[in-house]
Amino acid sequence: MAVWAHHEGRAMGSELTILGWGRAPDTAVRWAIAEVARLEACWSRFLPDSELSALNRSAGLGPFACSPILWAAVSRAALGWSRTNGLFDPTVLGSLVGLGYDRTFRDVPRVGPDEPAVRPVPGFERVGLDHEARTVTLPAGVAIDLGGIGKGLAADVLVAGLVERGVTSAEVSLGGDLRVAGPGPDDDDAWLIDVQHAGDDAVLFRFPLADEALVQSTRLIRRWTRGDRELHHLIDPRTGWPVDNGIDSVVATGPEAWLAEVVAKAVFVAGESAGLALAASCDVDVWVVRSDGTVAASPDVADSLAVTARRTAAVGS
Repeated sequence: MAVWAHHEGRAMGSELTILGWGRAPDTAVRWAIAEVARLEACWSRFLPDSELSALNRSAGLGPFACSPILWAAVSRAALGWSRTNGLFDPTVLGSLVGLGYDRTFRDVPRVGPDEPAVRPVPGFERVGLDHEARTVTLPAGVAIDLGGIGKGLAADVLVAGLVERGVTSAEVSLGGDLRVAGPGPDDDDAWLIDVQHAGDDAVLFRFPLADEALVQSTRLIRRWTRGDRELHHLIDPRTGWPVDNGIDSVVATGPEAWLAEVVAKAVFVAGESAGLALAASCDVDVWVVRSDGTVAASPDVADSLAVTARRTAAVGS
């Protein structure tokens, strides 16, 4: 008999929700809980014994042989860098550390008296990848942060693993990055998702997902102050500074969460007009949430905003 299994917890510094529907899904969900812990232990820059930390310590020392799970993340990060013309760049770690994001975010002092130390982003073009040997070569002074891709990729890995283990419908949400597979509980077997404003949780629009991903990147949550500057974690690799262009959030949907997450961050950096064009070139649809609360959207998903606006007007009247 098919039943639901449900888990809520934390992973990768974020809220984690796992839903599975099928025969004996509890076993599959338990696997997913263990798997996300394994991924975090490999990809986290905050754990000194993670494989990513070992890779970063190898800078200037020659090729570093990656495990399959580290290679999965780094090679996709390289692809994301290429497809976004460098607007997504994993070598922003030095900039983040210089600006004060040098430890897990819950431990970052929200206010500090010092002016931030701006560090140039070295650029992922300096990183050497050998796809046959599965090695990464970091020049001296270059380090990688997988925070811009890790949660999305983890959601993809977990959903694929749940399906492989017999779950017929699955949903994984990790820090705002959502991936679904199989029939959902709503109309037309979709997963109808309320997309909330990151600042006040008001519903911006609803969107039906079917075997795809939806993610949100925002400057409104991970932010802090140094001197008289308000800072956040979304870095423009061209300047080393947090992005400041009138955008609060970017929501993205596509077939895989890792790519949607990469594109969302690149759109944030590019700005609204160039960002919408960039998203289209990557076959990802986006919504750009401006700082005044209005939203611009890719043409293929613009109807989601109209439907929400009609619903809001009807409730108000």
